Amino acid sequence: MHRARAGLAAGLGIIVLAALVWLGASALAGDPTPLPVPVDAQVSRIQRAVDAGRHVRIDGPRGAIHVWIPPGYRPETGATVIYIHGYYDDADTAWTGHQLPQQFAMSALDAMFIVPEAPLGPRTPVNYPDLGELLRIVEDRTGVMRGAQLTAVVGHSGAFRTIEAWLNEPLVDELVLIDALYADQDVIENWWRSSPRHRIVTVGEDTVLWNEEMARDIPETLVIDRVPPTYDTWPPEAKTSRLVYIRAQYMHMPLVMEGIVLPTVLRLLPVELLGDEPWQEPLGSLPALPDAAVDDAPSRD
Repeated sequence: MHRARAGLAAGLGIIVLAALVWLGASALAGDPTPLPVPVDAQVSRIQRAVDAGRHVRIDGPRGAIHVWIPPGYRPETGATVIYIHGYYDDADTAWTGHQLPQQFAMSALDAMFIVPEAPLGPRTPVNYPDLGELLRIVEDRTGVMRGAQLTAVVGHSGAFRTIEAWLNEPLVDELVLIDALYADQDVIENWWRSSPRHRIVTVGEDTVLWNEEMARDIPETLVIDRVPPTYDTWPPEAKTSRLVYIRAQYMHMPLVMEGIVLPTVLRLLPVELLGDEPWQEPLGSLPALPDAAVDDAPSRD
């Protein structure tokens, strides 16, 4: 038995040594194939981008409000992106557990990102039914003006209740519904038809039934069968069509937790991009941050 184990260990050692020799030879030969970037290096790059921005947590009158402002943000040319979490989360758990600032950084948008408290379940009231009040609170507490280019409301799942409360707000230009289109699609359709500047990007997994109905009701809908694997493989019209429906291949929660769908769908907004990194990282599962990174979260106001 000992001889067998020794032989196996020796064999594995030879394989590893051969692999190292091959890698060295490839490098000397000028092999252009890059080695994969270690996962921890990717996380570090993304986290550095988050830390370079400014995070403010506001104790609002009806629940927490998180704000993240990337470096280089310019209110006069930037956007306002308001992300509404779904049921069974709150603003704090979504902010940390869903790694929202990391995903916002990956989008590279020149935007102020706002995550207000929203209903925890179907029978709890909408926390901030007045969008204007929410934006005034954010501007007052951060001392930074909201982005003037456009206002986009991004919602997941049960966020639809807050979104519906804001549909009469003249500030809302675009909706991004991530599995958030439920039985009231007529209300959303009417909002879309009410102004040529109104635009919708909707992603369906649990909500395929209602998304398919809306696509039938509005023939102009651009239907995309899967979330593309990279930023540059989206069809060009995905950034210009007024109604984009994406049939998702990912489950309900991974849509907003895995660093794949949320950053790339945010990029469909007509907003200027800020830079080259870490947005050049390939789309994929967003690794969990170490506990120390969570403990050292950005300052709270």
